[in-house]
Amino acid sequence: MNNFITNNGSGTLNKRLVELIKESKELKFLVGFFYFSGIRELYKALKENPDVTIKVLVGLNVDKTNLGIIELADIESNVSDEEKTYKFLQSVKESLNKDDFDTEEFYEQVRYFVQLIREDKLLIRKTFNPNHSKVYIFKLEEGQVGRDKLFITGSSNLTRVGLTTQEEFNVEISDYGFKDAEDYFNSLWKIAVPITEDETIKQRLIDLIEKDTLIKDITPFEAFVLVLKNYLDLVGLNYENIRCNCIW
Repeated sequence: MNNFITNNGSGTLNKRLVELIKESKELKFLVGFFYFSGIRELYKALKENPDVTIKVLVGLNVDKTNLGIIELADIESNVSDEEKTYKFLQSVKESLNKDDFDTEEFYEQVRYFVQLIREDKLLIRKTFNPNHSKVYIFKLEEGQVGRDKLFITGSSNLTRVGLTTQEEFNVEISDYGFKDAEDYFNSLWKIAVPITEDETIKQRLIDLIEKDTLIKDITPFEAFVLVLKNYLDLVGLNYENIRCNCIW
């Protein structure tokens, strides 16, 4: 197998992660941001291995620009844990409120990840300092031929394009360096700000996803008001067109 993964001739990182997730008992991911566009790519593999636990260490936040959502490395040396938590939660909100997520399939996937968070199978922490590293660590189930652990590191972030279509360069390593890579992850994890392990923050995250993003349930009255608003906007637009034509 080619140790280099470029999302090109060597295959996609998404395909390799799916293969490894199915064989793993523990996952540790250090990424710039926990984009749901990336984790949704791993949805089926995680569902097929319900006993696996995944730790996600988030290194950056995101922000919106005129060109879309970007990674944001804030200066956080004097920022409290509460402020870091707030920025992380706002980051999740920004990343989920995108039109391309407005699908039935995505609603199902996000609800599954919320379930994993509730069951403490998906653990998320925010790094104490901004971190742009990408490391994917796998503890494999017993019975794997010749190895019980490996890691992948390189340029791919946990985004749909980073895992699939965007040209990247990643390397899979199993014969050396694993202990150093895991020690690095563990050292960052130890001082990171807990998100899902703090019951108050966990509930805030779940509430935010379920109530302040595109997957929130709306009441019949809210649906009626939305339809009425769209209708009135359309009527108003047509009225303005007629008025302008009459004036001219």
